[in-house]
Amino acid sequence: MLKDWRFWFVVPTVLALGTVVFFPSGYLLWMSVSHWVVTQPGVYFNGLANFSNLFGSSEFGAAVWITALYLVLSTVLMLALAFGFALALASPGSSGLVRAVIVMPLVIPPVVAGFTWRFLLNGEIGFIGAFLLPMMGMKINLLADPVGALFSIVVADVWSRTPFMFLIFLAALQSIPRDYYEAVRLDGATRLQEFRLVTLPLMKGAVAVALLFRVIDALNTFELIYVMTKGGPGRATQTLSLLGWKTAFQGFDLGGAAALGVVMLVVTTICASVVFRRFMRTN
Repeated sequence: MLKDWRFWFVVPTVLALGTVVFFPSGYLLWMSVSHWVVTQPGVYFNGLANFSNLFGSSEFGAAVWITALYLVLSTVLMLALAFGFALALASPGSSGLVRAVIVMPLVIPPVVAGFTWRFLLNGEIGFIGAFLLPMMGMKINLLADPVGALFSIVVADVWSRTPFMFLIFLAALQSIPRDYYEAVRLDGATRLQEFRLVTLPLMKGAVAVALLFRVIDALNTFELIYVMTKGGPGRATQTLSLLGWKTAFQGFDLGGAAALGVVMLVVTTICASVVFRRFMRTN
């Protein structure tokens, strides 16, 4: 194999993967089975103690629930909005200005988006929190209320991330040949039947890609939530990523944070596998 000249074209890719993927992943795995607390001297192997402490922690259970709730709510809203916008703007004659406005939040960094929504929802000076909601008879400080805070980060995340899913769906819709629609129309299919028989089956791959990116993004979302609520009030918006940050940089337990990272890696891999098995089957 070494004599095959084509093999050497793969070497740079293998080296790059080893540098940015395999080595960090192996190092994370090693940290997860090590006792590594910054405030305590010595780093040594402690087996599965970090995982045992993690699974026995009430904070971990609460973070899993908040992360799952945040993931489901934001994903459902994103799918509905992105699919709706894509269907409305997939035709060649649709407005390019409207597309640009929808995509605009995508270029705004999550930190800036978090600060923007935190200001808008502020119960004292924010346009939404201090003026719009009271005008509607809702006297509530959303960011100070557990349910309101969770709802707020979901809305901010949907506003920030929906454009990416919209672009995936829009590209997939525009790649569907018009002949398919004309064929089902000749058979007397209605608009709803066109969507069910043509659009949805041919959009399975795009939906799989969008869901995969969404799951990875939701599990790793940190900046937006930290800027808006810092995981509060209490633990109402403390997701797994914020728990990992708190464990590493407030508790100085790098081994425990690494164990949480391994758990998140396994969960992400399982979710990706489920998505591909569900949406990418050819039979």
